[in-house]
Amino acid sequence: MPTLHFLLYLLAVGLAYLFRLSYLGWFGPYLLAAVIFVPLLMLLLSLPAMLSMRLSMEAEPYCEQNTAASLRLRFHTRRFMPVSAVRLRLQIENLYAGELYTEKRVFRNVGSSEASISLPTALCGTLRCHVTKVECMDLLGLFSFRMSYPEALYCTVLPQAKAPDDPLNVKAALQSYARFKPKYGGGFSEEHDLREYRAGDTVNSIHWKLSSKLDDVIVREPLERENKDVFLVLARAGAGDRGLEVLNWLSRSLCALEVPHRIVADSLYDAANELETVDALRSILSVPMTEPCPYDASNARCIFVITAGEVHVI
Repeated sequence: MPTLHFLLYLLAVGLAYLFRLSYLGWFGPYLLAAVIFVPLLMLLLSLPAMLSMRLSMEAEPYCEQNTAASLRLRFHTRRFMPVSAVRLRLQIENLYAGELYTEKRVFRNVGSSEASISLPTALCGTLRCHVTKVECMDLLGLFSFRMSYPEALYCTVLPQAKAPDDPLNVKAALQSYARFKPKYGGGFSEEHDLREYRAGDTVNSIHWKLSSKLDDVIVREPLERENKDVFLVLARAGAGDRGLEVLNWLSRSLCALEVPHRIVADSLYDAANELETVDALRSILSVPMTEPCPYDASNARCIFVITAGEVHVI
C-alpha cells in the first residue's frame, strides 16, 4: 500500500526525470536509474522478512484494579533480516464501563522479538484488546504491506476486596434473619430446639442433663433452615467501582463462612467458593453495566443490597 514516503519517491522520480531532460551530460541517466531502481532493490531485499512476519498476543486472563498489567506482543519471522518497521494500531475496549482506548505504536528493526503495551486498569471491566491495523515497512519506508493479525484477546480487571464504609458483621446478620423448622425424619443437625418428650421420640434425642434438673423429660429436636437463600444484590457500583469492591469482599466473607449464596447483577450467579466468586465477577464485567435482574426472594434467608460503599441487610 502506498505511503507518504512513496509519494515523495514519485516526486523524486519526477524531479530526476526533469533533471535528465535539462542536463545533457552523462550523469543524468545514471541519476534517474538510481532513483528508480534503488528503492525497488530495497523492497526486494525487504520482502522475504515482511511476508514471513507474524504477530501473536498474550495477556493474563484477569488482574486486580489499579495494578500493573500488560499486553505482550510476540513478533515471529523465519528470516534473518529484521523488518525495518512495524506500524500497529490497537483498540482496547472496556466492555463493562464502555470506555474505548486507542494505541498507535511503531516498532523499529523488528525480528523475532517481544514488546508490551500497558493495559488501563483504573476501571473494572473486561478489556477487549483488538488489533485493527498492522503493517510492515520496507527498508526505505516507501512501501508497506498489511499483516494478518490475531483474534481479539480478553483480560478482566477485577475489583479488590474491600469492606463497606460502615462495619458489617456478616455472621451476625445471617443469624438474625435465619428461620428454622423441625427437620423431617429427625437425625443430626447443627441447630436444634428443646421441648418436652412426646411419644415416638428416640432415646438418643433425650437431653439427660437438663431432664434431671427439671424433673421432666426434655428432648433435642433437630431443626433445618426454612429460609436458605442468601442474595448479594449489586444495586449500584458507584464511583471508582466501590460497589464491586464491597461485592467481592462480601462474597469472599460468605465463602469463608462456607455459606453458598447467589450474586444478583445482570443475571444470577451461584457462588460457594472464591473461584466461583471470581468467575461470577468476570461474567458480570463482560457485559455493559445494567440494573439487577429480577429474583425470587420468597425463600431468602438474608439479602445484602450493595449501593456503592454501603450495604443494607433485608
